[in-house]
Parts: sequence; structure tokens; C-alpha cells
Amino acid sequence: MSLSVMFDGNELNEILDVTDLRRNVGSPRTNNFQRMSSSQLQRYLGYTKDNAVWEMDFKMKNDLIEKRRGLAALLNVDEPKKLIFGDEPDKYVMAVPDGEIPVTEQVFLGKGTIQWIVVNGKSYSKDIKQFSFIDDEATVFNNGTDDAPLDIHATFTSDADSIGFVNEEEIVQFGTNITEDEDDFVPSERVIFDGMGPTYRNEWKLNVGRPRFKYDYGEGSSRVTGKVRWLESKVRISDFGTFKEDGPSYWHGPTLTRNLTESLDNFTAYHRFKLKPGGKRKNRPKSLGLLEINYLDADSNFVMGFSLKDNNPNKASIMYDFFIGDHRVFRGYLPNKVLDYTTGIFGYIEMTKIGNEFSFKLCHLKEGFRENWSVKKTYHNDSVAMLSAKTINFYGAQWKQFRDMITEWTSTTVTKINTEDDTLVPLVFYEGDELFVDGQSNRVYINGIRDDNYRVIGSSQFLTAPTGQSEFSIVSDGEADGYLEMRECYL
Repeated sequence: MSLSVMFDGNELNEILDVTDLRRNVGSPRTNNFQRMSSSQLQRYLGYTKDNAVWEMDFKMKNDLIEKRRGLAALLNVDEPKKLIFGDEPDKYVMAVPDGEIPVTEQVFLGKGTIQWIVVNGKSYSKDIKQFSFIDDEATVFNNGTDDAPLDIHATFTSDADSIGFVNEEEIVQFGTNITEDEDDFVPSERVIFDGMGPTYRNEWKLNVGRPRFKYDYGEGSSRVTGKVRWLESKVRISDFGTFKEDGPSYWHGPTLTRNLTESLDNFTAYHRFKLKPGGKRKNRPKSLGLLEINYLDADSNFVMGFSLKDNNPNKASIMYDFFIGDHRVFRGYLPNKVLDYTTGIFGYIEMTKIGNEFSFKLCHLKEGFRENWSVKKTYHNDSVAMLSAKTINFYGAQWKQFRDMITEWTSTTVTKINTEDDTLVPLVFYEGDELFVDGQSNRVYINGIRDDNYRVIGSSQFLTAPTGQSEFSIVSDGEADGYLEMRECYL
């Protein structure tokens, strides 16, 4: 049987048979020297390493046209992906195919070669080792043959300006640099941190709000009716109400409304939600749904908002809209890389108003609350800038009697911003915040939201574990629990 080759989760062995694999030893190394004036002596300056190139010869039998196209589709990636060979099933490399892949065909047999560019020429263990911080100290054991990048996980048990992770040679720091003059910043205030479970249900009122989309008038309108169910860490629509077949067609479902304790001129709002069809996959495109999240002032004028809508029963297609005041400022459609998960979306919307600047960020979340796709837009509006947010309103709806969609809200966080100069807003942490730093990609996530600006300029870029045993510490002006994760690295 041919050697197994798994690329980006796909078994290439179903299309081809590997006939030879040349992995070489390590990465290409270039030594640098400098000639000493007029003498024949040279001084060694050091060396650089490049990505490794692995060559894989293969053959294909029968159905060559179909297999060539199938292979091309599997190799069509936009960034390096995991590559696993069957003789080392416990390890992977990050690789991407390079150059042309010519295939010589003779009757029913095709032969070719794939050149894999292996990032840094390193392999990584599939097994993840975890090292917890105890009294802000953690000991890491690296049994690989090279330094290994470390993933950082921290959950804040108090507010904090910054946090650092330190070993003998590196310090990576996030938040507001503790050496900076705090008078340069205007601290923000978190006013809502709502897990949307039963603990918070008394803060919300059912069916007293108004939808944004064609509220309560005529054909194609939106009507308020139905019920919700409060679960452990989310609220789900359990009943979209009734629909009268003998009247006009309309959306129908419940609203949830929460009033802020004060009107906010400037704020950031974070909402996590789910809008997905249920049932068998073949029936999911037939489901229709509408989800809205809106902010209104004390006089029920819209300040800003967001909506998702699937109104096409013939295929999976979800549009998203951003609103400022009464007007839509942007419409887009979720890409296939989102819809291919479950035909819907689990994600978040982040909406920010600072002065006359309105920002939106919509994100799809995959396993572990990590971003899979996102879009961000920023606009300016002087007239709506005069409005202050006082009310949060959710709306979820079913179209007529069509198959409905699972509609949930799972988190709500609102932060009051006390300045109209966004450069004076400090990047800090609040109790309950979760920090994750991906050691391989160097991306920084706060509560699942990617924000690389949290990395303090001047600190180390990566946190790595040398081979053998090493010690790491947490340094912060607040309190946090956390752990490091490592995949051992091999040359």
C-alpha cells in the first residue's frame, strides 16, 4: 500500500500513490563570511536558514482527468497547511505546494512530482503538552530537538493594565505598558458583562422592543411574537409565534430588550450569537432566518446595528448588513468558507462608536472560539454622532411557516469609552477576559477577538521553550490564571 499523505485534512492517497519521497536533512543553510582586508583570512559572521524543499514523486492510475482536477482542488490553498506522512503519523509540518506540477500521462498511467515548501524545515508533534502556572510560575519540559513556540492562555481574575510572560531570555507583554504614564490615557469602564444565561434573564424584557426590518406593516414585514428559553450559557428562541396563512407574508419572532443604566456617547459592544439551520444537511439550505442586534437612544431612535438574513429557500445564502442610524451602510454575503461549516454561522459582532466614527467587525468562530473569517468596516457620520445609546434590542424571526433556524445569543459585553480620541483608549484587561496567543502565527486574541494591537511594542515577539527544562513566570499588575501549551519541534 502507498504511503499515506494527509494534506489540510485530505488523504491524497485516495488519488495518488507515492513512489519516492526526498525529505533531505534539515533546512538549507547559508554560511556568511567576511574577508579580512588584504589577507586570505576570513571571519565567520554567522548563518541563515531557508525553508526546506521536499520532493514527492507519485503516480496515478485510471481516470486521470478526474484525478488531476481533484488533486488540483486539494492543493489549491492560500497559506501553508498541515502535511502529515504515514511513516510519522504523530508529527506534521506546515507546507505549501510550489511551482508547476507536470504530469506525464501514458494511456491509463500518470506520473508527476510535487515540491513541498516546508516552513522553516521543522516538524511538530501532534500531541499538545500543557504546563499550568502555579503561583505565577510554570516549568516546561521540551523533549524535541529544537526550540518550540508556546501558546499562551490566561483568564483574568481581576482587572489589569498589562500582563507579561517571562523566561531567562524573553519577555512578551500585552496590554498597556506598565512603564507608560497613565495620565496619557483615559480609562474605559465595562458596564455589561453578560453571559446570557439564567443568571441574567431578569435584566432582559421579552417582546417590548421593535425590529429594524419593516416593523409591523404589510407584506414582508416583521412582527413581534414568540418565546425564548434561557439555557446554561445562552438564550435560544424556542417559539417564533404563529403565522396566519390567510394574510400577508411576514417575519415573526420575539425580541429581547435591555436598558443601560446610563446613556453612552461612546462605547464598544461585543455580541456572540448563532444563526444556523438544524436537521439533516441536505435540508439545511431550505431554512430561513433573520437575526438583528440594534442599539437605540432614549427616544427609540436607532444609533447603530447589525443583521443577518437568509431569505433564499433554494440555496445556502446569508447576507449581513451594518447600519448607522436608520440607514444601511454596508451589505455583504457570508463566504463559502463560513457556510461550508454548517450552512450558518456561529460568531460575533463588535460595534464601536467613538465621536463620529462607527466601526463594525463581524467574525465567524471555529473550534476554541478562534477566528475563521472576519470583515471590518469603519464609517463617519456627524448627525448620528449626536445620539447616545440607551437600549439594546435583539430580534430573531422565522419567515412564514418555512423551516426556521437555530437562533441564539450567547454573550453580551458593553464597554463605556470616556474619550472621543481613540488613541487615548488604553488596551487593558477586565475580570473574566480571556487572552490567547497563538505561538506559531503570533496572533493575539481577546475573548476570541483577534487584536494584535494588544502586544506591547518593544517586548519579545515570540515566547519559545528551549530544549530541556525551562522556567516561565507571569508578571502583571492584576491577577490571572493560565497555562502554556506546546507542540514539540523537530529539525
